[in-house]
Amino acid sequence: MDFQPVTEFLDQVEERFGVPACECIVWRDHRPLYRHWVGRMEWDKDGAPLQGGEWYWLYSATKLATMTSAMQLWEQGRLGLDDPVARYLPEYAHLTVREGGTLRPARTELTVRHLMTMTGGFSYDQTLPSILAAREKGAGTRELIRMLAAEPLRFDPGTRFLYSMCHDIMAAVIEVVSGERFSDYVQDHIAAPLGIEGITFRPGPAQLERMPVQIRWHGEDQAMHLVGRRNHHQLTPAYDSGGAGICCRAVDYIRFVDALACGGVGANGGRILRPETIQVLRTNQLAGQALRDYHGIGKPENEGYALGVRVQLRDGDVPEGEFGWDGAAGALAIAEPRGRLSVFYVSHVLGYQVNYSQIHPELLRRIHRCVDSAG
Repeated sequence: MDFQPVTEFLDQVEERFGVPACECIVWRDHRPLYRHWVGRMEWDKDGAPLQGGEWYWLYSATKLATMTSAMQLWEQGRLGLDDPVARYLPEYAHLTVREGGTLRPARTELTVRHLMTMTGGFSYDQTLPSILAAREKGAGTRELIRMLAAEPLRFDPGTRFLYSMCHDIMAAVIEVVSGERFSDYVQDHIAAPLGIEGITFRPGPAQLERMPVQIRWHGEDQAMHLVGRRNHHQLTPAYDSGGAGICCRAVDYIRFVDALACGGVGANGGRILRPETIQVLRTNQLAGQALRDYHGIGKPENEGYALGVRVQLRDGDVPEGEFGWDGAAGALAIAEPRGRLSVFYVSHVLGYQVNYSQIHPELLRRIHRCVDSAG
């Protein structure tokens, strides 16, 4: 299978878009089809070249693992999609909504489905008083999320879509239901069954040494700035972010994405979900104003939002039913069940809309053309 058009594109990402390092892996039906990396560990031109197997912060590509964790518990009958969140986190029983300059009680009860579909009414504001107080005391996942319940919502749960800390709250729900720390749950119930060794929420010196430096796009001066190797979503040393906390290697995360593309079974035969559960996971959940909100953040009209993942609603440049999500520094995790195809791309450029508007779409178009042309 000839992936030369993909290689040509990846080799140009620095010249065309200013991305100094990236890696891309494509699997089909448990078998590697393609792998290519390009770039340097540091931002300067004299930096050491990538060797393959580098560690990256996945940021919101973490959400795919969080949603899989939730669906495992749903599959076992331990968690209901329409369960009130207050059943697991009692502090969420009496939420308020800010309306103009006043607060009022929320008119709808917050549910697990609201969290999974980003319709809970929360935000991604990390300067909220509850978060600042939690950071000051070094709170863990459940404590920080319980403190967050004191903050007013932006709207009544279920009425609109707003990308937010909903999946961080889901991580706390998963901890309560499973009895495990969230990072341990991911290790025990996703990584271990698939034979994945390289997933962590707390990279140590060995991982950081193999991590390409991060840069950030600043719209104010239309330039890139060096930001080092810290993940600002790791709110405290004890906090596991269900929305943005995973650090891993591309060669490991592709094994997880491959399992989602292949009916929930990994290349080693380990099962993490049933096929019918994956069908529920990737079924569009938004309609009306919530779907308009989703499209209003720049998402294409032929795309919907399912249980924490975007899903292709009809055939186009990519096939109907393809699902996945991306990350704040450029990661992209895509599973395509019809063709049992999986794609994982990763880079380390934060705040860069070009990742989503140009790089990801062009990369997927080229990959699908290469695969389709081979039959």
